[in-house]
Amino acid sequence: VEEPGATPQRYLGPVLGEPRRVVAALPESMRLDSNPHGFPWEMVICAAVAAFFAVLLFLWRSFRSVRSRLYVGREKKLAIMLSGLIEEKCKLLEKFSLVQKEYEDYEVASSLEDASFEKAAAEARSLEATCEKLNRSNSELEHEILCLEKELKEEKSKHSQQNELMPLADESKSLKSQVAEAKMIFKRFKMTEKQLKIAIKDALNENSHLQESQKQLLQEAEVWNEQVSELNKQKITFEDSKVHAEQVLNDKDNHIKTLTERFLKMKDWAARLREDVTDDDNLELEVNSESEDGLKSTPTTPWTPLFTLPCHCHSISETVCSPSKYTVTSV
Repeated sequence: VEEPGATPQRYLGPVLGEPRRVVAALPESMRLDSNPHGFPWEMVICAAVAAFFAVLLFLWRSFRSVRSRLYVGREKKLAIMLSGLIEEKCKLLEKFSLVQKEYEDYEVASSLEDASFEKAAAEARSLEATCEKLNRSNSELEHEILCLEKELKEEKSKHSQQNELMPLADESKSLKSQVAEAKMIFKRFKMTEKQLKIAIKDALNENSHLQESQKQLLQEAEVWNEQVSELNKQKITFEDSKVHAEQVLNDKDNHIKTLTERFLKMKDWAARLREDVTDDDNLELEVNSESEDGLKSTPTTPWTPLFTLPCHCHSISETVCSPSKYTVTSV
């Protein structure tokens, strides 16, 4: 970045030194004119050079003012964009918190359903074990009934040969009663077996329903995880854009600080330049007074100074270096 004080120093140096070169380049007829009523070429050339550089300085200052206004407009746009991004970030954080709460609720519900599913599975296992036990006991009872029927047939065959009908009838009655009791027990076992089968079917149906609900919950959890990851990515991108905007604003603030410091330096430099110009005016008045005294004392050899600083330079320096001409726009 070019310093603000560099351009006035670069242009005012030639402004103050150019009239000497121009006067030195003039022909001897224009420089050493003994006629006091001759045309002041020296003043005309100095005024033209000063006017040219004054126009250049005016154009340069107008360009800097337009540039500063454009800079202020860009900073306002960046501030508006940054505020919008911060609002969007707040909205996204609120959405993320709501989604996270819902996800935690779904996790609690899924854990409860898993616990109920495990309980149902344990009950189904216990029912299957009891059913297997009942089947075993049923087979044992059937085997005992067959054995009893064989024994009954053998005893009938044995007692048929004998004439003792009464004890055989009593024994047959007792055996029949035992067989009837065994059949009743067998029927009861069948009824309990049917009930156990129905309970096992219901448990299996509940198990299938729980598995389907668990799959649906897992799918929903995956969808929520994807949405959470997308929200995290958007959050990271917004944070990156925020950091970039903050860096840009910091750079702009540093640039404004450097411009204000340079402006203060230019004010000091303008005050010094005014003092130098006043000193030059005093020197010019002294030289003119001495030259007039010399002309009065020696009229035969008139003397004209090779270089005189016109009064226009003083006005130009005041207009260029006056601190009221410089404006600093603060954001």
